[in-house]
Amino acid sequence: MKTSRLEPGLLTIFRMFLVAQFFLMFVNLHVHAPSSFPEWKVRFGYLFVIGGTMGLLVYLSVPWLERQLGRFYLPVALICSTVFSLVTHNLFLTTHTDRSSEENAWQFFLFLSVPLLFVSWQYELKLVLAYCVFITFLDTVLVRQIQADFELYEFTYHRLAFVRFISFLFVGYVVTRIMRLLRAERQALQAANRKLENHLAALEQLTVSRERNRVARELHDTLAHTLSGVAVQLEAVDSLWTSDREQAHNLLRHSLRATRDGLTETRNAIQALRAAPLADLGLVRALQDCAETTAVRAGFQLDVDLPKHLDGLPLEVEQCFYRIGQEALENVARHAGAKLVNMRLTGSASELCLEIADDGTGFDPQAVERSRHFGLQGMQERAQLIHAALQIASRPGEGTRLSLSWSERGNRG
Repeated sequence: MKTSRLEPGLLTIFRMFLVAQFFLMFVNLHVHAPSSFPEWKVRFGYLFVIGGTMGLLVYLSVPWLERQLGRFYLPVALICSTVFSLVTHNLFLTTHTDRSSEENAWQFFLFLSVPLLFVSWQYELKLVLAYCVFITFLDTVLVRQIQADFELYEFTYHRLAFVRFISFLFVGYVVTRIMRLLRAERQALQAANRKLENHLAALEQLTVSRERNRVARELHDTLAHTLSGVAVQLEAVDSLWTSDREQAHNLLRHSLRATRDGLTETRNAIQALRAAPLADLGLVRALQDCAETTAVRAGFQLDVDLPKHLDGLPLEVEQCFYRIGQEALENVARHAGAKLVNMRLTGSASELCLEIADDGTGFDPQAVERSRHFGLQGMQERAQLIHAALQIASRPGEGTRLSLSWSERGNRG
């Protein structure tokens, strides 16, 4: 069944209206009905109001019904609410005392006008017109069947019904007009957002393309020039090696000097091109890029579970988690021979936990501790600087699991 998307907040306000209507009906029954109706009718009125209100509230609170009924879900609720209000008003709330006539009038208007607003909020004007005709017809039938003085005041009843019909139709027209304008603005905003997303995607691709061209130029101006110069000098060394060894040695020294200078220039260029991971990417992206790069280089499969965003962490905490994660991944690549590595980062700005586990060869932590492995020692020292807990569990042939935990409360303590 086709589903009609309900306007945001409509069901919530509908339920609030039912609760407010229930209290108004209950107070009216308690104050005025005992003086106008027999006791059995008053009791039945209480049961009818409670049962009708609870039934509607349950109906509007069960998502399964909304999925099953689809576009008929809200119309059924509106029709049931309107019938419930009209029947309750004509059977139990219409009393003929000077004190209650004014309350009957404005409560009856409230009971019908709020569902009218829901219809105007959700649907077009033709359905508002249908709703106005429906409540006018149903009210006329109920009044004719229930009210004993209908024949005496028939003209008055019809006049009031006509005035209410015109008033409700005008209010419905105004609300539907406003909602039509709001929907048009909403669609225009969504279209503008889609255009903006497309523009940002195109801008990102253009930026990446320009950055690649810049990297290519930098490498061409440094590494390519150096290698071509060294190649020419080495060819000259090769041709002079047997005829003029002294000249060949001089050219070889020049080649070594050019190689070192080129290596320095290349390192400087790479350092200038290289983005500082934490500053430019943030902890989550930096860890992900580091893990993916290491996995490609070492040839293991990577299973990563990282949050989308992690903001508000102290800089020293980000630095510690990144460096320890980097060192742990590097150890896996060099020593573990792992086929699968799992990395998981959980937490918030107040507490954080990093876990890295592999299925590699593992090691004996006590033997490594006795040998004072500087990589593991450096990780422990980094963890102590931010008062974090670092645990490394491993056994030969059973892989290794690293866990780094930090909390703001522990850091304060």
